Parts: sequence; structure tokens; C-alpha cells
Amino acid sequence: MLGVALIAVVIAQAPSTYDAVTDRGVRAKPPLVNPGAAGSSFKDPAFGSRIWRVTDRFTRPDKLDASYRTPSATHQNEWSVNDSFFYVVSTDGTIVPFAFDPYSGTASRLSPLTFYIEPQFSYVSDSVMYGSVSSASLHTIDQYDLNTEKYTQLLDLETLASGLSGTYIGGISSSAGPIERILAFFGGASQDQHHIVVVFDRNAPANRHMLDTRAAMQFSLHHAAIDRSGRYVMLYPTSGDLAPPRSAAQVYVWDLQTDTKTALPLAEARSGGHDAYGYGVAINEDCCSTTTYDAAQWQIRSLATPLTTKDLISPVLDPKEVYLADHPTWNNASPETLVPFITATYRYGANDVQWRPWDDEVLAIQTDGGADGAHVYRFAHHRSDVRNDQAPLQTSFWYLPRPNVSRDGRWVLFTSNWEKTLGTDPGESPGERARQDVFLLRLNPKDFPELRFKPQSRRGGSR
Repeated sequence: MLGVALIAVVIAQAPSTYDAVTDRGVRAKPPLVNPGAAGSSFKDPAFGSRIWRVTDRFTRPDKLDASYRTPSATHQNEWSVNDSFFYVVSTDGTIVPFAFDPYSGTASRLSPLTFYIEPQFSYVSDSVMYGSVSSASLHTIDQYDLNTEKYTQLLDLETLASGLSGTYIGGISSSAGPIERILAFFGGASQDQHHIVVVFDRNAPANRHMLDTRAAMQFSLHHAAIDRSGRYVMLYPTSGDLAPPRSAAQVYVWDLQTDTKTALPLAEARSGGHDAYGYGVAINEDCCSTTTYDAAQWQIRSLATPLTTKDLISPVLDPKEVYLADHPTWNNASPETLVPFITATYRYGANDVQWRPWDDEVLAIQTDGGADGAHVYRFAHHRSDVRNDQAPLQTSFWYLPRPNVSRDGRWVLFTSNWEKTLGTDPGESPGERARQDVFLLRLNPKDFPELRFKPQSRRGGSR
């Protein structure tokens, strides 16, 4: 191990405004920049933002040409509280952490972890991650501390449920304080077969809530996650359960305080698209409560009254676009004020609409814009070609940009195949063999005080 000197940030509230382009002028993609090797940086030619390349084909010398990605769900918190660490995911599922210097943008690779699921950084303790180690049972919730390099078991799921042989944990998430809660969903032998959710207090695991959605609500889980306040759990039925005969709602809000479960039907609740949560508040890409239809529209709702939504974009862009999607991330959310969430859009399918602002861009969208609508801050083109190699009208999941923002709202990681110019990944399936790497984008605040810095040593590894 090599010693790496880092600068630890004293966290302030995330910015509510950014020094970035906010007009609605069309920015076609300029000629592709050669990003150079991992560690190099360059400016986005259309918007001027500074971008670092975090990984390349040599990031794991024992696994040449592997791809590297942000987590599959942008609900995951990929960043430590003080931006001291983040992680990326390899093609084979290996979790690779990095020590990070948020003053210079320098990232140093650390030793891979033994978590077999995508972990969650604590919103409370800077060096702590939650996950499940690759063990004989695959049924434990574990903690890893990047400072002490030690794993600690927090909860054994076999003490809570029977019949878990041959199953694994589907995912994990956590809340912020003052009572830090951890959520896990499990019980299935493969994706979309999970049906049990447990939420427990990090410091008192006996204080917990459990729900078997198959028994209580007649659907299995595609996904489940908890909001930052620790009060609300979002339950996502499988695609099979969305269809008849079950015809489940798109998502259900489970209020742990009242033990009520509210269905959010697709049409009535405008609950489509990908979503992200703050403290008792959620956003998602769907249209519309008052505007005319456009795919580049987002809803905001209080999870206390989740059937009532408000459009964020006013007026919508013109001409109308239908085949546009995104992955939002709101790890920078504040309990005191509404701050922008970060997202990355991507066009797909037979989209013959002329190129528009926000297409294939990394954006920040204001959440407190009032009647005049949200400011949309434009940072960069993510340059990921999401089209399946063999069926161009279809998207390939791992090609999607899936941004993940830091707690202080000043850094965002995203995945890109850089328009399929980064080589070939021999471990990938047909249709998505273009290598992907993780890139880092700096978001500059506007009229916001600088963070304070102090020296602090970290342990690092050789690249």
C-alpha cells in the first residue's frame, strides 16, 4: 500500500445555483475529444466544464479491458460524506474504491472490496460503506471502514426469515441521520424474485420494520430503497406484476411512521420514469400536471402526499420529443432547502426529432423554481452511445450514463462508452461490448462560499 495524502472537506450545504449555461440554445455535439489515460482531464468543448477520466483499460492490471461503471441504480450513494472516497463497479461485479482529493480532482485506486452487491456509502460516517460480503450464506448485512480496512457484520438475515437457501440480497440503501437506517431487500434466487424488505436502525438493529410484499401486497420486488429522512420506503413491483392480472401500480410509498402503503398509479400519479429522493421529497421524469406533453418534463412531490405532483419545467421545449429518458441522482439533497438534482438524458429508439437543448447532456434541474419553472443548468455531453450494437433501436443498459452526484453537489460521476471509442470488453454480452469507463465532472457553484479544507492522511494503493 502507498500513502496518499488527501484533503478532507468540511461539508457545507450543496449549492442551490451553478455557474453554468442555462439558456435553451441548441448545442450540437462537437468533434469527440480524446480523453487520454485515467487521471487526465479536459474541458467539455460545448459547455466548458472540466472532466476527468477516472478509469481506463489498465485500471485493474489483472483484468485488462474490463469496463467500469457507476452503480446500476442512481439511488445508490457512490460517494462518502466528505468526498474522501467513491467507488466504481467492474464488468465482473468487483467493487473498486478510490481515495479522492476534492481540491485537485485526483483519484487513487484502492484495493477491491469483497462485497458481492453494489454498496451504499453512509450519509453519516465518511469512511463507512454498507453491503454484503461474499460469504457462505450471502445473507449478511455488513459494514466496511475504508480507514481501518475492517469488515463488521451488522445483521444476519437468516435470523429474520427462513427458506433463504439459494437466494441472495437484491440491494441495499440507507438514510441520513439523526437515526441512520439501513434497508435491504432479499428472498429471491434471481432479480425480480425478491419479496422481503427489512429496515433497521444502524445502531440498534433490533429496531426494525419488515414486509413480505408477496404475502401482503401480492407482488414481487424489482427494487426497493429508502429516502434520506428514513421515513419513506419506495417499493417497485416487477414488470410482470405491473401487467394483468395483478396490474400493480408503478410504485408504492411505504410510510414507516404510520405503516401505510400508498399506490402511485402510472397515469393518475404521474409516477413513470426514473426517480430520486431527498428528505421526504421525490422527483421523477414524467408528464404532466399542467403543461402540454414533452418527454423532458419532471414531477416533484412530497412523500407525505405522494399523489399530488407539480411540473418542474415551464414552458416545455419545442418541438415535442417523446423518446427521451434519464437517470436522476439527488445525493446532494438538503433537509433544510430544496437544491437541484443532477441527471443525464439520452435519446433512444426511432427519434427523428431535430436535436434539442438538454439532449444527451448532464444537467442540474432546479427544484424550487416556483411558477416560472426550473432553471436547467447544462454541464456537458456525456458522449455515451446508448444504442445496442446489434439492435440500434434498443438501448443497452450498461451504456446508459447513470450519473451519481457527491454529497456537496460539486462533483458527479457518470458512465460513458465515449461513442464506442474506448476499445472492446471481452467479458460483456453481445450487443454491448464497447468498453465503458467512469468520468468525473466538476460542478462549479455560483455565488456560493468556498469549502474549507484541512490536511488528512489516507491509505492508498498503487494504480
